[in-house]
Amino acid sequence: MIGSFSQPWPNRHRSPAYGSPAYRTRVWCAIVAAVHLCLWGGSGLGTAGLETVAIGQEPVAPPEIRPTAEAAAAGNPVADDLAEQARRLVDGLRSDQFAVRELASEQLFRLGPACLPILRATRRQSSDTEQSDRLDRIIDSLAKQNLESRIRSFLQGGPSELENWPELEKWFGDSPRIRELFVDLYREHPYLVDALGGTPQQLSMGLSRVHRRLFERGVGPRETPQRVDLIALLLPMTDPNFQAAPRSDLIVASLLQLYPANDFRKDAVFGEPFMRMVAKWMSRSDLSIREKVLRLALQWEMDIGLTLAVETLKQNPDPILLCRCMQTISRQGTREHAVLLAAYINDPTVVFQKRYLGVRGGEVQVGDVAAASIALLNSVPVTEIGFAEPAEHPIFGIIYEELVVPLKVPTKSAGGDQDDDSNDDKDGDTADSADDEFLDEDDLTPLQPGDLSPKEIARLIEHAKRREAARVEIRLKALELVPAAAAEAPQKS
Repeated sequence: MIGSFSQPWPNRHRSPAYGSPAYRTRVWCAIVAAVHLCLWGGSGLGTAGLETVAIGQEPVAPPEIRPTAEAAAAGNPVADDLAEQARRLVDGLRSDQFAVRELASEQLFRLGPACLPILRATRRQSSDTEQSDRLDRIIDSLAKQNLESRIRSFLQGGPSELENWPELEKWFGDSPRIRELFVDLYREHPYLVDALGGTPQQLSMGLSRVHRRLFERGVGPRETPQRVDLIALLLPMTDPNFQAAPRSDLIVASLLQLYPANDFRKDAVFGEPFMRMVAKWMSRSDLSIREKVLRLALQWEMDIGLTLAVETLKQNPDPILLCRCMQTISRQGTREHAVLLAAYINDPTVVFQKRYLGVRGGEVQVGDVAAASIALLNSVPVTEIGFAEPAEHPIFGIIYEELVVPLKVPTKSAGGDQDDDSNDDKDGDTADSADDEFLDEDDLTPLQPGDLSPKEIARLIEHAKRREAARVEIRLKALELVPAAAAEAPQKS
């Protein structure tokens, strides 16, 4: 028939049902009338706007005109002719005659992407529903046609005509695989690509569109993230003028824990620049997710972890984050960093509670983690400074949940200890028999305070006192490993 724009249009209420006999009859009658008007100077578009067609023939396409931007700027007659022809055809989109509108649509499409600027400018100012609907369809089709042409040229190594390619090139360089990655990014997250290098507000809006797209695809719970997803999340974070919301940092931290990210960082082409991007994001991440960031830095053996841990210590973090900082320093730091940890050696804040009876019960304090970390920085096993069990780990340095402070064996004297033993004897028990009952190393019976008798509660209190005595000795031994400068460092209590 007339061409690719002969399909029914939205909001066309002035034509019969598409495909019906009445529709076909009316179309051909309208074409004959339009040709008559064009030839004899009626109120149609005139010969300058539409090519005449014989009944039963396809419209004749005008010669393809591809003016360059420089030619258009210089007032090239060819570019001026194209602009004038496009304007006449755009006016035809709001004609009262259906055939004129159809033919104008077809001819605009045949002009190609070179007329896109005029079409977009007219669309922004158009108030005619029929004209606007047709312009939307033509612009969308020509833009896709133009994009595919630019993409083919780009993948073949030609000069880049894709917007914001330098934003990725400065991180990854230029190679066929990098160009393929950028094309995938261009297709999957076009709004983000458009926002790169823009204002913080534009970057924020582009990143929000990425979040929405990932949510729609179910990335995380149902679908693993792709490489372009990780790049789309990280690129805005590397802009020094843009500060993402903590929610964005949390999304990045969560997705980087999944296996595609781990595979990405090991890639021979992408790995090194990808890790630099991650390090840049880590250095600017929000304090609220710093614990997750430090954990990832330890898992991936990233040097940025030590810098972040030292900086975070100065921000008076919560106890759990503080312990994660100590873990990182113990794994990546040097003996000189023990001075920083010595300031927390007497901190009694509880970070983990072992709710079991026997020697494996008790609690882990910030000071315990500091002492164990100091030992590791000096290549001394934690058992040598007094802990009951090893707690070293090849990735995380110290697993503080595994630190066990033993029960210090009481020294009996002729004074109070003897009196205590006498009292125990009166009750039918001895300290040794009580220890046999409550100090079984394999006893992992959960502690149930509500079910304990007064005597059992008293025994647990006694155990806590003996642990505290052992804890004092552990910390003193740890301080002996700290360089002399630690003596001048203020200690937290």
